[in-house]
This record gives sequence, C-alpha cells and structure tokens, in this order.
Amino acid sequence: MKSLRSRLMIMVLTPALLVLGVAACTSSTSQSQTPGSSTTTAAGSKSAATPSSPKGSATATTPVPSHTGSTAPITPGPSPTASTSNVEALGPVWPIEPRTVEPPTTAAAASGHGVPVLTAIRTGRHGSYERLTLQFTSSFGEADVGYVPVVHADPSDQVVPLQGSSFLRVVVHGAVAHWSATPITAYTGPSTVTPGYPTLKQVSVAGDFEAVLSFGIGLDRTAGFQVTRLQSPDRLVVDIAEPPAWQMWPDDNLAIAQEVQAGSYQGHMPWRNSAAEVASSYALVVYGWGNPVVTPVPGTDTYRLTHQGSPDSVTVRAVPEFPTTSRNSIFEIADTR
Repeated sequence: MKSLRSRLMIMVLTPALLVLGVAACTSSTSQSQTPGSSTTTAAGSKSAATPSSPKGSATATTPVPSHTGSTAPITPGPSPTASTSNVEALGPVWPIEPRTVEPPTTAAAASGHGVPVLTAIRTGRHGSYERLTLQFTSSFGEADVGYVPVVHADPSDQVVPLQGSSFLRVVVHGAVAHWSATPITAYTGPSTVTPGYPTLKQVSVAGDFEAVLSFGIGLDRTAGFQVTRLQSPDRLVVDIAEPPAWQMWPDDNLAIAQEVQAGSYQGHMPWRNSAAEVASSYALVVYGWGNPVVTPVPGTDTYRLTHQGSPDSVTVRAVPEFPTTSRNSIFEIADTR
C-alpha cells in the first residue's frame, strides 16, 4: 500500500517539479448517425435529442491528476453546432483514468422523489465527442465510471458480451431499472442499445441488484472521457472523445513529453525510460491494479497486463516517444485517448 501511494505521488508531483527545473536551467453496427444526430431508447418515448448541459445544472466529477501537479474538476465542453460534413472532427485529449461523480450536495436534490428509476438510455454524436445519457426519475447516488478488461454482470459475474475492443463500466448507486420489489414503474426499454458510432459501439445494462445499477459500454478504442451529473431531469452523462491528434499516455501533449524527456537526462522519473515500468503504471492508474503482472510479448512492443488472481487481461503498446532524437527516450502507452 505504501509503494502504491508513493508511485501515485511521484506520478502527480514529479512533472510539476520537472517543469520548474527545466525552466530554471534554460465493426459491426446496427445503425449509422451523422454528426449532431442522436438516438433515444426510453420507456414510452420514441426519440428525443440528447440534452446539452442546461444553464445552472450541477456538474460533479472528481479531480484528475494533471501533469502540472494541479487538479481541476472535469466539465464537459460546449456542444458544437451540428455539422453535415462527412469529415470526422478531431477529438479533445481527455483523461482515461477512472472517475467518481459524488452524490447530490443539497438536501433538496438528495431527497428526490422516491427510488430513482432508469427511464431512458440515449446516445448522440456531437462533433468532437459522442454522448451517452442515462436518465432517471429522481436524483441518484454516487456513480463510478472506469475502464475494465471485460464487463462482468452483477451479481452473476458472467462476462457481458459487448461490441468493441475496450470497455467502460458505469456503476450507479441508489438506482434501479427493473427491481420488482419496489413499488415503481419499471424501465421498459431494451437492455442493450447499439448506436454503432465510430467510437461508442454498444451500451448494455450489466446489473440491477440491491439498488445498484450497472452498465457496460463497448468502445472501438481506449478513449478519453468525461462524466457529468445533470438535473431537471436527473441524468448521468458520459462523453466519449473522438480520436485526437495526440494519442499517448501519460503525457497530455508533445510539449509535456519534451519536458519530461529533458528531465530524464538529469535523472528525473527514471521509470519513464522503461517500457515495462510505464506499462505497469498504466495498469495501476487506469485499471486500479496495485500489483499488476506485466508480461512482454516477444519480438513486439506489446505487453500483456493481468491482475493477480483474475483471468482478465489487457494488452498495451509501450513505445519510445523520441526514438531517433534522444539517447534514452521516455516511453508512452500508444493508441489511447
């Protein structure tokens, strides 16, 4: 536990010190959508546009460590004007680390109107990102969103089949869909929605047990995402970024990578010069595996990551960022964001 905390502190604080030091020294789809379009799956409703963040609505996400040593809450960008162009928009560079949306902070919001019940699963495309909206009858509790190797059903633990090659799990506490023991109007929409977007492929209800409602999201790649709580009506929104120009982890852009590379010449962050160490850190920060098993695939730049005691695994590519210009290049996890 102590080594885990130490590594996290190093990942968060060292880049900030480094910046100061450097400155001082010198597909299978069911339907296709056009940008700006949306689809709705809801009880008693055929279709509706995915709502954008209303003025004055509450946004709640946990701060994500940045490479400057500061933290800031993640808030969704404005919805771009719908475009009829067939040219795909470049996506933003958003974090891929897990996020938690806290419960409502006001007594009025927390009291709600009985048990929150799922009423709609909506998807839509918004230029540089794709959106999943889960709508409820009243305010729900804490919500957790993060990447998993595969999505397991709750409580059976069976693997939930999903389209895509990368998977997000969404867990909403204090909410139900079909729980017959509660005197509610149950959710009557389908348990699986397949928008077939370039990144967001499929969404499926993965669990509805003891007032914990979970979902699996199948994605075309490990994409950056944001999570927001909206009110009037109560919604959980997950925005998935379209592919950005920069698709490396852990650095957010080339300028930061160059600063880290310069610092590595002075002995800072030596783990960045090891492909295996960067892959291990990826397993820790993105998947929460405190003691990952990192196995190189011979003859490739690929590593297989597993968690002790679990059959689940992911594979990543750890590549040198400056292979031709640096005598000892730092490594990045490629094909993400």
